[in-house]
Amino acid sequence: MSERSPLHGKRLLITRPASRADDFVRALEERGVEPVLASTIAIVPPDDVTPAHRAIDELGAFAWLVFTSQHGVDAFFERLYSLDADARYIGKTKVAAIGAKTAERLHERGIRPDVVPAGFMGEELARALIEASHDGDRILIFRAQEGRDVLPQMLEEAGRNVTIVSAYKTVFEVDPEFAVKVSRADILTFTSGSTVRGFVELLGGAKAAAAAARGKIVACIGPITADVADANGLHVDVVADVTTTKGLLDALETHLSLYA
Repeated sequence: MSERSPLHGKRLLITRPASRADDFVRALEERGVEPVLASTIAIVPPDDVTPAHRAIDELGAFAWLVFTSQHGVDAFFERLYSLDADARYIGKTKVAAIGAKTAERLHERGIRPDVVPAGFMGEELARALIEASHDGDRILIFRAQEGRDVLPQMLEEAGRNVTIVSAYKTVFEVDPEFAVKVSRADILTFTSGSTVRGFVELLGGAKAAAAAARGKIVACIGPITADVADANGLHVDVVADVTTTKGLLDALETHLSLYA
């Protein structure tokens, strides 16, 4: 497979958190790509974990529990395990997940989500959840501290009673070798707006980041990430329609085949 891939022999920068890079690295190696690990962000507990813990303690009062990332799933179950509880704790509360990877993480924990939209954006999740829920339903959103507001806004406008809690937050990494890693790469990949912002921060600003990216292929998962890259002066070459790392690599292969 690696010999046939247009990506074969390329060096690809991985900016996502190191804790989420293993599957990406394996997929690259299968295609004969050299991964360059250069995390721009890390996942840490939120500034205040009390609201999230309190919401979990009162979970039975909610009709729906919503996860917007794998990180939220992990944080939720860490709390359950600290209570000597497991997936049965969720009881009759229904579960929604933003995409296939978040749903997969729930499956690993013994939960089959009731709602998983075909798309991978907050808007798609909101529409699917509005259709599946009822007016006045209490909905708990377990998300990043710095998450987008489109999901809760759409739910509230549709008459749902929304509670948002911070399950985790993202912080920028510190890496003295980051600029060297970027210079070695042929392809720069971004899997969230936070990874873009971390890239810019580590390189000392948008002007320096744009200069470092010049002459390289810039690839983003989804239009939201691409918009953040564009806003920071990065020329985006590839935007994956399927917002998974496989979708990103497939889009890169298509791009390279067209422009080889």
